[in-house]
Order: sequence, then C-alpha cells, then structure tokens
Amino acid sequence: MFSVELSRRTFVKSGLVGAGAVAAAGLGLAGCSSQPADSSASSSSSSSAAQTAKTDWTFTDQADNEVTVAVPVDRMVVMQHHSLDMLAQLGMQSKVVGTEKNWISDLGTYMRDVFPGIDDLPMPGDLTDWNVESIASLKPDVVIAASQANPDAMQQVRDLGIPVVVVSLRGEGKQEEAQNPRLADADAAYTEGCQWAIETLGHLTGADDKAAEIWEMCLDSRAVVDDAIGDVPDDQRIRVFVANEGDQTYGNDKYVGCQLLRAGAVNVAAQDIQGYKSYTFEMLANWDPEVIIVQDRYMEVYDQITTDEKYANLSAVKNGNVLLAPYWTKPWGNPDTDSIALGELWLAHKFYPEKVPAETVQDYATRFYQDFYGVEFAGTI
Repeated sequence: MFSVELSRRTFVKSGLVGAGAVAAAGLGLAGCSSQPADSSASSSSSSSAAQTAKTDWTFTDQADNEVTVAVPVDRMVVMQHHSLDMLAQLGMQSKVVGTEKNWISDLGTYMRDVFPGIDDLPMPGDLTDWNVESIASLKPDVVIAASQANPDAMQQVRDLGIPVVVVSLRGEGKQEEAQNPRLADADAAYTEGCQWAIETLGHLTGADDKAAEIWEMCLDSRAVVDDAIGDVPDDQRIRVFVANEGDQTYGNDKYVGCQLLRAGAVNVAAQDIQGYKSYTFEMLANWDPEVIIVQDRYMEVYDQITTDEKYANLSAVKNGNVLLAPYWTKPWGNPDTDSIALGELWLAHKFYPEKVPAETVQDYATRFYQDFYGVEFAGTI
C-alpha cells in the first residue's frame, strides 16, 4: 500500500517550490550581452538581433546530468513521448525535427490532430535504442531522451557536441530501474517532476509564459478536486485496478497510483507489485477491485475483461464498473500535464459524480485543448 497519506495542498506547494526553482535558477543563469548602438538606425537592427540571440543555459536534468544548451533552440530531436506531447501543448511543433518511432502506441493517434505533419518526421529510433548517425544528420540543437534510453547511445550523441536532456517526469533523481522506481514520496516526486519537465521544455524553446499557463491550469484543476473530495480515509477509498496490455499493470511508486489517490481511490496492485510488472489472474481475483480501468488504446484488453467468462465473477465486472479511460486522461506510469489537469479531474468525476460534475470536466478539457493544443476538444466525458 502507499505509505504516504494525502496532504494535497502540501504536495501542490512543494511542486511549486521544488521544480519552479529549477526553472527560475535557469532563467537567472541565462545572461545577455549587448553592444551599444552607433545610431538610431542600428538600434532597430540591434533590437531585432537581441530577440533571436541565444544564451547558454546550464542546468541539471532528471538523470542528474549537468547540461548546457544554447537557448532558445531551433531544432530538437525528441526521443521521449511525454515531451513530444508537451511541446505540442507549448505550440512548439515546428522546432521538432525528429522523434521516436513508436509515438502512436506510446501516445495515441490524437497526436495527428495536435501535431500536423508528425507522420512525416524522421524517426531515428525508439525510447531505448537510437540510430546515432541519423540523429546527428538532423543537426539538432538538443536531444530529449527518455530515462530508459541506451546510455552508450546518449554518450555518443554528447561526444558529437549535441546536448542530451533526460526527461523522466520524476523528481528524486536517477533511478536504478527507470520503469520501476523506488521513491520516498511518489506524489511529490511526480508533481515536481512534471512541473520541471514543462518548465524546462518551455525555457528550451522560449515558451516560458505558455509553460507557466499550462502548469497553472494543472494546479487549478487539482484545487477543484481537492475542494470537492477532501481527504478520504483509507478504508473508504474506492479500490481500483488498472489493466494494461500483456497482463501488465502499474504497481507502487507509479504515477497512476498518485492519480487515483488524489481522486479518492487506491491502486489495489500497489500492495503486491513494485513498479510496472506483470500480474496473474489469481492476483487480480484476490484483489477483487471495485473498479477496473483500461486505457482506450487497449481495446482488446477491455473486450477481454468485459466478455471473457473468466472475469465474470469479479466485483468490477459484475457491477458494470470496467471503465474505458479516454486518451486525454492518461492514467500512466509517469504523468503528463494533461494527466494532472484533466485525468485526475475525470477520475474524481467517475468516482464521485455528485461532487465533480461532468460539466466541470468538460470545461477544463475544452479550455486545455483550445488554449494549449490550439484545437477543439473532441473527446467524450
């Protein structure tokens, strides 16, 4: 079971201080140099040049590497899917010149709507394995890497003089197992980690203001959930299981457990599974969750659980509580900004509809898509 009882306001505040300080420090390090203008005519030219001037920004990434990048960047190879999504929210699609090849399965087909032309991007590898020569040919100013990326490939890219920034969406530094972290405070780690990611990507691309707006909506949405639900005693939390493809599930110290806790529920798998691992039907039957959640990208899993007689006696199945989580809620192992701004809100609505009405979720989703992705929200609540 999760050892930390929710104190949501404390976690929200720690997220603001912890990750925001990183971005603020980075902004302080980014000094500008200028030369005096010789005339009023050259003043306009100097002003224009200043707008596009780059400054070196030195910071520590989420794998404890010190990185220096000349910002704002013009060309990015993004080999980490959450970052690709966040860059679409920031309106920085034009800066992405290459990405990882499994973006459809890692994110979803909705990316075609929010990232026009994504199918035409070069794809020099996946989250783990890279084609270094192909990455170098794209002449990136920076490469965004997943925490599970091959260390040798990352070093080869660095040796070519190309900065590599590791994004894990977690605080607490580098973990021995990227997919199976052991965290002292999971909620605080993921809150700070997600804020660090959006603010860092914002500063790398010159979209600091937009990044701040996105994070503000995350905090606003959390406040809505917090005020509506409050602290739910452990013995009154709705018992939930998250089923993924390949009989895999999220256990302890994965973000979805924090997402559920904030929405007034608890991840039943956390008592027996650490990280992202496989489960057996016997384990599931023993947990007997009240609700089962399946992401809508795993329709075959949803169909199996709702139609296979083997699952018929599970409480969630008998009571019709197998929920198909929409793509925009992202109940994942690591958070995205819309996981926080929209996913936690949607889960709270599903668990406590009398406290968090559908209209509230619709409002936040509509504004998030319009203000950040720049498209109309086409999802269903």
